[in-house]
Amino acid sequence: MSEYKLFNGNCLEVIKSFPNNCIDLIATDPPYSINLKGGGCWNKMGKYQKIQSLQSKDFINDYNIEVFCKEFVRIMKEINIYVWCNKNQIFDYMKFFIEKHKCLFDILFWNKTNPIPTCSNKYLTDSEYILYFRKGKSKCQPQNYQDAKTCYISSLNTKDKKKYKHPTVKPLDFTQRIIRNSSRENQIILDPFMGSGTSIVAALLEGRNAIGIEINKEYFNIAQKRIENETKDLQNLKGMSL
Repeated sequence: MSEYKLFNGNCLEVIKSFPNNCIDLIATDPPYSINLKGGGCWNKMGKYQKIQSLQSKDFINDYNIEVFCKEFVRIMKEINIYVWCNKNQIFDYMKFFIEKHKCLFDILFWNKTNPIPTCSNKYLTDSEYILYFRKGKSKCQPQNYQDAKTCYISSLNTKDKKKYKHPTVKPLDFTQRIIRNSSRENQIILDPFMGSGTSIVAALLEGRNAIGIEINKEYFNIAQKRIENETKDLQNLKGMSL
């Protein structure tokens, strides 16, 4: 019997109320480190176009890898976490989980077949990374060849972005895969940066219990409605408590 609970609030404050060692797996997509400088790109017609500089006020957040991950480690039974990131953050995550906590790790990635046009002085942004850190008993147990692949290949999921009004929606089937690989039925999956609710839906569809936290009220409402709609065929689904 799968259960779930959703929180609308700052995840760092919410999880401070969680007891130690209560979460079996974290699967989450925290804020990325964003380059706020303007630039340009070559479009598919071969023309160079200027890109407006991103306004820093649109990306201000208090996400500090060391601070947040310390709290994540506290609430996990053993370290077992998938975290989406961009290349600028890989070193900091590696330093925390490998140097400090001596974790095993894997690097998975989503290869996009239709990325945005290439920008000057850089390669295409056609991949997103998901780092997997684990410690203790075996946490990575794919049941078939397809689930064991580290590369997920698909086009940009523009349909989901429009449907759920969220700019960084991740593929549902890939999320289900990593949850299947690193948890068992009825275990508790946490997403502290829930967004539009992909990981919560994935966990419930895979027979896991799920906890989602989202600070943005609009995204929280979208996630709540999505979870209700996409899991309505599951029997005996109900709320949970810690």
